[in-house]
Formats: sequence, C-alpha cells, structure tokens
Amino acid sequence: MTIEPSYATLRAHNQRITGMLADPECVGELLLVGIGMARCVDLGDPPWGDTGSMPMKVIAAAIYGNRRLPGNLLGTTHLSDRGDHRPNRRIRDVFFADRRRYSPDVDGDRSWANVTCGRPMVRREGLCGRSASSNARRLTDPATGQRRWVGSCSQPACKQWFTDLLDRNRAELAAHPAPEPPANTGGVLERHLPEVDWWKVWRAVDKTWAPPPEGRQFERPTLTLVVDDEPASEPVVSARPTLRVLDGGWR
Repeated sequence: MTIEPSYATLRAHNQRITGMLADPECVGELLLVGIGMARCVDLGDPPWGDTGSMPMKVIAAAIYGNRRLPGNLLGTTHLSDRGDHRPNRRIRDVFFADRRRYSPDVDGDRSWANVTCGRPMVRREGLCGRSASSNARRLTDPATGQRRWVGSCSQPACKQWFTDLLDRNRAELAAHPAPEPPANTGGVLERHLPEVDWWKVWRAVDKTWAPPPEGRQFERPTLTLVVDDEPASEPVVSARPTLRVLDGGWR
C-alpha cells in the first residue's frame, strides 16, 4: 500500500531539490542523479529493496531509460569524464566523477597551452612572460602538495633557470615529501545527500580512493548505498582532523 507523504516530508524534499537547483556545480547528470536519489530518500519512490538498500538499477532506468547513452558525461567538472552507455554502469561513472579529491585541473590551471615563462627578470621588475607552452611541467609545491604549471621560453637564460628549478624541486621533495593537498573538486552529491555513506560509494567505484586530509566534510551518514556485490568496509576515524592552510610557493 502506498503511503502519502506528509506536508513536512514534501516540504523537506522541496527544500532539498531547491538547494540542488541553486548549486552552480549540481548540473547535468549530477542533478538528474541527485533528484532521482532524493525522491528515494525523502519519499520512498522508488521503494527501498528488501535488503534495505537503495534500488539503484530502478533509479538508473528512470533517469536514463533504455536508450544508448553518449560517451561523455554531461555537466561534470572535467570535460573528459566518460560514461558507460548502459544506465546501471553509467550511474557508477557519475559517482566516480564526483568523488571528493584533489585535482590540479581545477582553479584555473587546466592547460599547459597558456603557460608563460616564469623566470624573474634581472633588469626590470616582473617575470619574462614569453610563451612556455613547449617547455612546461607541473611542479609540486613542497609546502602544500598542490601542483601548478611552470615553464620557460626558449631563451638560454630562461631554460637554465627552469632546469635549476626542476632540480631544486626534486631535491626538496626527496628531502621533505609534500603533504596530501585538500580536496578541491567532487562531493557535489555529498552536499545534498549527506545521509548516504559516500566514502563507501567512492571506495566501491574507485579502489584507490583514500579520504582527503580534511576528513568528513558533512555529518556522519545514516544510509548505505550498495553499488558493489561486496560492500566496502567502513574506515576507522578516531577524531576529525582540522584543515590547515599553509602558505608556500616557489623558491
């Protein structure tokens, strides 16, 4: 027998969907999957399975139907994110693309093509500034662990400066390994569906995933989303770490 949701339940569901629609990062397939999961969490539509797990196959079929889907995921942070053409597999790809992690391709540092020569000038203030697209590398900041494009132009003095910088960076990292940088992408669905244990989801879709150094960003989840035949184990967290911002840069 279908139970009509109460006014309070409908109002809470409406507020959740309103939050998704207002989130500039919750777009495309993230929004579709989020709405489908929210209906199940808030309204029990579709109903939960006998094992108490969210019916992801039913949700995937409701979102995508039975048609063959395009190769690229729509609305994710990275334009290269790929998705399976089968609905049940594709929803796993959405979770994979939304796993919370650090990515150097975020924060305006996506392409080597826009890199300019970073050698400080001797006879004037500022940097060289010539194009460095043919001689650019991503260097790891020893203080933060973040990776940024750095390069040099074809001038001999600039090329020597860049060679010295690479050698110095390797030596610094060998002597003092950089810390794991905090996550700067992903976690969109986690923001709007904190009841789901996303750590288990991300471990199921990415066996190499590890919790970012800032730990859990939201309240402890109350629901488990089964996306694998064997559920992943729950991590042991003794205390929630404090996120520290470290100042650092190239030397």
